[in-house]
Amino acid sequence: MSQLCPCGSAQEYSLCCQPYLSGDKAAPVPSHLMRSRYCAFVMKDANYLVDTWHPACQANAFRADIEAGFAHTEWLGLTIFEEAPGQNEEEGFVSFVARYSEQGKPGAIIERSRFLKAHGRWYYIDGVRPVIGRNDPCPCGSGKKFKKCCGQ
Repeated sequence: MSQLCPCGSAQEYSLCCQPYLSGDKAAPVPSHLMRSRYCAFVMKDANYLVDTWHPACQANAFRADIEAGFAHTEWLGLTIFEEAPGQNEEEGFVSFVARYSEQGKPGAIIERSRFLKAHGRWYYIDGVRPVIGRNDPCPCGSGKKFKKCCGQ
């Protein structure tokens, strides 16, 4: 039986993010890496998360923190609302909302992630929270105001 990909692409997992998490393919663009990293959080795959962090971040040093974060977090959905090129072809940006529940309390990560390409592969390097006004539409696509949705 086929399983839909947790990234929200509406594709089968085996045809979407699974080839990236298994190491069979490298994500060709930042948005695919973002989606596959979200899947790694859903599937509690710390190895993939560490491997796709830019080497300069030395993510292996905080592997235990990544794994500890898996214990009480249920991931509820990913919405990518912007993809943008960087200053050159080795930089790209993806803005997203990742919804979750942690110990029964809803939450959301809203970030503009920066990705760098090194040695032919894309890596996550860092991110910032975009400025969203309380009365702006929520970037998750719910149709609600930010303050009544992910901004709570």
